[in-house]
Amino acid sequence: MKKFLKEFFLRNPSNYAFWFLLALLVKGIIPFLQLFLGHRADPHLLSFGFIGDTPSYTDPIENLLSAGHYYPDRRMPGYGAIYYVLRLLSSYNFTYNTIIIIQLIVSSLSVYYLALLCRLIVKSDMIFYLAFYLFLISSYSNYYDICLMTEPLCSAFLIFGTWHFARYFENFKLKYLFYSGLLLTWATFLRPVFVMVLPAYGLVFLLYAIRNRIAFIKPIFAFSLAFIIVDGAWILRNYKEDHAFIPLAHGFYYPYIGESYMSHMQEFVQSWGGAVDLPDENSNLSWFGGILFPAEPDITQYDSLPSDIYTSQFNKDSLYLLRDKVKAFMALQKPAVDSFYKNVHKDWFKAFVILYYPLKPVSPAAAAMQNDIDSRFDRYKLSIKKEKPLIYYVKSKIILLRKFLFENNSQYFKRGQIPGLGKLMVAFYHFYYLFILFFGIAGIFLLAWKGVKGKYSLWLLCIIPAYDIIIHPLVLRLADNRYLLTVWPFLIACAAYVIMLISQSLKRTPN
Repeated sequence: MKKFLKEFFLRNPSNYAFWFLLALLVKGIIPFLQLFLGHRADPHLLSFGFIGDTPSYTDPIENLLSAGHYYPDRRMPGYGAIYYVLRLLSSYNFTYNTIIIIQLIVSSLSVYYLALLCRLIVKSDMIFYLAFYLFLISSYSNYYDICLMTEPLCSAFLIFGTWHFARYFENFKLKYLFYSGLLLTWATFLRPVFVMVLPAYGLVFLLYAIRNRIAFIKPIFAFSLAFIIVDGAWILRNYKEDHAFIPLAHGFYYPYIGESYMSHMQEFVQSWGGAVDLPDENSNLSWFGGILFPAEPDITQYDSLPSDIYTSQFNKDSLYLLRDKVKAFMALQKPAVDSFYKNVHKDWFKAFVILYYPLKPVSPAAAAMQNDIDSRFDRYKLSIKKEKPLIYYVKSKIILLRKFLFENNSQYFKRGQIPGLGKLMVAFYHFYYLFILFFGIAGIFLLAWKGVKGKYSLWLLCIIPAYDIIIHPLVLRLADNRYLLTVWPFLIACAAYVIMLISQSLKRTPN
């Protein structure tokens, strides 16, 4: 029996049919079972429904099909391109369901290609098996496979793009660099934050070329060509439409937030490490109330602000006063927003479009009030930055990093649990998450150090997760654990590398 199990589960890594079908079985059929055992938002859809930002990817395509205009254009069209092709062929439901099936197939392929990438770089069958099975059983990374969101495709394209990039060093065929650049460009058009992966990989190649004294101009051009063409076309389109140079997404905030007091409020809360994008009604941001839709009831207030943030510019009473001003401004805006919400949009999915439009003050009095609120939030934020730099530059980022890695991720372990095993599965996957996180971060440092010593290809396993962990909580001050989902497979690869080294070390240790 032992021999049979070993031969079955540890087959030749080149047996692509077996590995793909096994991945599809676990990442395909099991999520569907969980889906039907759970609660679908719509019985006609093979998904958990429209999660979060879904309409911001699909609405512009619907407008393009009906009116010939890609608008609102807050999103880059990496996800919309797939939606567009399918919507040309059939109905909403067919399109949504087909995208879910595509995501499951692509995600299943990504499990195999992540394992192949590890084997290609590390030259070990052991890391292939470790990476494959660790990725296969991960509930955390499977969460969005049956949701209409960019995470599964972006994650897969990062894996495929990295695999083709590493493949180039096996036979030095330029086509692999071109495919890599194309796939990483697509990943960027799905989630623009990953645009820096392209120059990071270009730097890896440049260091390799200098060390080995090989030509680099033609390979770098092949790698960059897809991005130059595709993003160049996007820039031209944006200049024609908006008369501005916009190489990626149109701004950091939705207009509804970016042109209102809410963006200033968020930046103030972020200045001391308060999370503003967590699915938690008791976040620091909710202390001020009215986060998104003034048409909705106020969140119950609670007293949670830290005691060490106050400066010469504000104290607790100042914030109570500011909160009252925010409520008064919302009261002035409420009738106009309620009317728009009630008369134009009948459900939350369509009501999402409200985020596309600025929350304009309804009167001169409201405009003056908003200017006062904005200036107060900005002044308080700058005072923390000047008077308490340790909080602004160090403590706040440590707090956000902790929240990013360890908080508000239980939803990814609970969704669609099998009846009777719910608590046991949640406990197992919570432990599994912490296990991968610990060994994955250790792997990032170990791979980075070994790469410095000359084996630059090892960096291909750790650049993406290291970048993601730095850019979201430390640079953008965004602590939503969801942003770790896209790079989770690479963290698994880093963890597999450490586990492999430990296993090899134990085997060499005499009894």
